Amino acid sequence: MVTTAGQFIAALASQHRVLVIGGLAVIAHGFNRPTKDVDVWLDPLDSSAAWAEALQLVCAGFSGLTIHTLPGWRPVAGPAIAAAAEDIGMVRVLGLDCPVDIFRRPNEFPADSFDEVFERSTPNADATRLPDPLDLIITKLNTGRDQDLDDSRHLESVIHNRYRAILPAASLDEVRYLFDRFLDWEVCRMALANPSQDVRHYAVECLREMAAEGDPFSQALLEDREIPYSTD
Repeated sequence: MVTTAGQFIAALASQHRVLVIGGLAVIAHGFNRPTKDVDVWLDPLDSSAAWAEALQLVCAGFSGLTIHTLPGWRPVAGPAIAAAAEDIGMVRVLGLDCPVDIFRRPNEFPADSFDEVFERSTPNADATRLPDPLDLIITKLNTGRDQDLDDSRHLESVIHNRYRAILPAASLDEVRYLFDRFLDWEVCRMALANPSQDVRHYAVECLREMAAEGDPFSQALLEDREIPYSTD
């Protein structure tokens, strides 16, 4: 019987910290779309060598698994796994019911950011964790893939809904923190409903900065004109 990706990831998560990223994570955040593989971010540990050894030990508990890297998903073993983790930032495990991509360094994230992303994540039933949508959206940046653009749009809607509930009553410090993590003209418009004059002033200053950079939506909002179009 072929080992499932779920069984393998559960075994991995029983020994190490694991974040589910990629399509499954976006699905978990409410987006109905297919996925052909599984992406996880395995605790990068102290070095690529330690990370590779940890992965190999878990793989050894199952029969028929092989580890591969780019280009061409060529097989690697021994020290070459650590080299792939260092150079490419990930490897692929085959021999399961679907490919599992194991990341030490996901797109747009340095390996040493794992702890803070893990801290903001929420637990899944299989001992893995689900990243906050604000962290997950970062992994979708600058890939040039249509699916990642669709994923980003969905995650932005999740973030907007969260901010819409928080910003009208948030303190200035909370608003600054949220704006540092994600900011667009719609977020500023939400903050303008806050009764705090300081919060509203801060939102206006952010709108002015975005308008100066050429954002037509921010400019329209500042001038109290009809927004050219809405992303919602």
